[in-house]
Amino acid sequence: MEDKAHAIVAVTFLIVIGLGAAFVAWWMQAGTPQVKVYDIVSPYSVAGLSADAPVQYKGVNVGSVQSVKLDPTNPRDILIRISLVADAPVTHATYAELSSQGITGMSYIALNEGSGARTPLATSPAHPARIPIRPGLLPKLEQSGKALLNQTDRVSRRLAELLNGRNRTHVARILANLDGATQRLIALEDAALPAVRGLAQLTRETRKMTIQARHLLVELQGDARALHAAGGAATGTARALRYDTLPRIDALTGTLDRTANRVDALTRELQADPGALLFGGRAPRPGPGEPGFHAPAGRAR
Repeated sequence: MEDKAHAIVAVTFLIVIGLGAAFVAWWMQAGTPQVKVYDIVSPYSVAGLSADAPVQYKGVNVGSVQSVKLDPTNPRDILIRISLVADAPVTHATYAELSSQGITGMSYIALNEGSGARTPLATSPAHPARIPIRPGLLPKLEQSGKALLNQTDRVSRRLAELLNGRNRTHVARILANLDGATQRLIALEDAALPAVRGLAQLTRETRKMTIQARHLLVELQGDARALHAAGGAATGTARALRYDTLPRIDALTGTLDRTANRVDALTRELQADPGALLFGGRAPRPGPGEPGFHAPAGRAR
């Protein structure tokens, strides 16, 4: 009987210990958060990324990096295994980027949503699903720097081709021709200045002739009135002076006056721009309703 009692006590003790171990295991498993495991295969450099680095979804921590190693199926790629909380919203549209943590230089994984199906991406610890990765800031800067260097190299080669000996001689010849043409234009301007001054003198003389013709017209009109008052004998002469000679003199006076105005305007234009004698005057400004017309600022409403 005593042996049976000892056996019962031993079995009871083992049962209690087993139940206690089972309860502790259940309690520890219940207190451990459930995680999801994913793999990220990167063909880019992952410098600064290490195990236990954070994984963020739109700036919120949702997990950490478990390991960083070469991909066994392709040693040229980097295999990054991450573990995420169970409620992390990973879908078929989720992609990863390698980002840097400010001035520390440490890297972390940033998850974002792109275009595509928003259905959840199923995974398991035995067969982790793969999340695609896109180049981060550093790879983009590296690619942009390479493209800039290539463009600079092409520009340098084109400049070297442009500035070869033959082209330098050609450019020097063009500059010499331009210098000669400039000197000839200066000489032509100097030669045109006396003509401009002569036009000014011609304008003054034309105006004098106009004034003298007007005075002569006034005197002839007075003589005509005197002859008309003298009597019928002078009526024919007065009529001829009034209806024939005087209108012609008046027309001549008007012509001389218009000519003087035009010569005066031409003189002012040539004095303001002597080159107009060689290249012609500037085009007049467009008027209202014409293309290119702009109202003066003072009259704008």
